[in-house]
Amino acid sequence: MGLILSQGAPCQILLNNKAGKLHPRAGADQILQMAEQIDLQAEVHIMPSADAMRPFVRRLVEAGADRIGIAGGDGTVALAVQELAHMDTALGILPQGTFNNFATALRLPMDLPAALRVLKEGVVREVSLGKVESIGKPNQAEPSIRHYFTEAAGVGLFADALALYGAGGGKNMLRGMAVLTRLVLSLKAHRVRLVLDGKAEPEQPMVLCAVANTYRMSYGVAVAPGAKLTDEVLDVVTVGDLAVGELMPYFRAMRSQTHQNLPKVRTLQAREVRIETRRSQNIHCDDQVVGTTPTTLTLQPRALKVLVPEL
Repeated sequence: MGLILSQGAPCQILLNNKAGKLHPRAGADQILQMAEQIDLQAEVHIMPSADAMRPFVRRLVEAGADRIGIAGGDGTVALAVQELAHMDTALGILPQGTFNNFATALRLPMDLPAALRVLKEGVVREVSLGKVESIGKPNQAEPSIRHYFTEAAGVGLFADALALYGAGGGKNMLRGMAVLTRLVLSLKAHRVRLVLDGKAEPEQPMVLCAVANTYRMSYGVAVAPGAKLTDEVLDVVTVGDLAVGELMPYFRAMRSQTHQNLPKVRTLQAREVRIETRRSQNIHCDDQVVGTTPTTLTLQPRALKVLVPEL
């Protein structure tokens, strides 16, 4: 059973104005108006960028805030999580992104009035995170390296797509299509060796290896349908050596959550995952390339306090 928060101090809400570019989003005035309608005392702080959120969250945590509301998408939430992991401050989410994968995994309401009510009346639940414990070569080009992941980390197509797309590009459909075309034309499986909880697996060719904390990642793709935030295990989903003609059928199967029945898909579970490759490969942590293989990823049980609806 969750812990109910005190209602003394105003709830601090941090708004990323650049989140959710592909759909309408509420501004600070709208959020405050909705909060007033449900008698939620709130202060809204507009962040000039997602990266500006981390030091602001850090200051609130150091000041003893019992809860912080984040109005934004998965990338914004993931940045805030870097400061909230293993802290007593609870995370409240006002989903304003394009896909809201983490909020969906938490079964949070997607409409803003209901999400604000969770900030006021919700209870605290402790959920797991994943953590990138080590990286072969950190990506020095990224101004804000992430170590904790809410969704997934791994190697293969998604990591390579992020590396080609580049940091700070936002969501651009034409740019995304160009990256996808380039990846398809140069499709090649990586030789990957996994070590799961200290037990080495045979090296295998893979076009994707996703170590998942939640069941959805990226563009709302349910790569690990069985993954749960409270089961204290990471789901490791691998896709073997695909021909170009197999890409779309496998992708459609992922969208329909039927890919686990396909012959080149494996789902394993572990609390610690070591990924080694013959050649250095990109490692992604949620939507950011953080470095290259080899890498070790671990489960962090009950690492994050989140606000969820009271049952």
